[in-house]
Amino acid sequence: MLISAKCDYACRAILELSLHWPNTEPLPINVIAKKQGIPVKYLIQILIDLKNMGLVKSIRGKEGGYILVKAPNSITLKEVIEYLEGPVIKIGEVMRKSSLLPVWIEVEKSLSEMLNKFTFEDIVNKLRESSLMYQI
Repeated sequence: MLISAKCDYACRAILELSLHWPNTEPLPINVIAKKQGIPVKYLIQILIDLKNMGLVKSIRGKEGGYILVKAPNSITLKEVIEYLEGPVIKIGEVMRKSSLLPVWIEVEKSLSEMLNKFTFEDIVNKLRESSLMYQI
């Protein structure tokens, strides 16, 4: 499994919007980009993908920006990764003829289940817990 920069940036953008949740004021794109270290030009395209996916909504105007459409506890890593990258593990034609096919299927199932367990609310909570540990 290889996570592309696009997928990582998309997850970071969702993370930043999740940190802002449930605030209904939109986050400007330059704020998301700066806080998550994502180039603005690239982030624009990623947010369009996330909008097409039904995860974010854009608000136009001076006070505009982006907000999450879905709650962070209902957005999983799996759905974001699979939307942007396709299946977590692609079992090719050669692998289908392999004596290891049952193992590859089990690995794919396990990885898929694990990614489905991680919601962006979980990630926010882990991030907040780790930052609290450093503040003590």
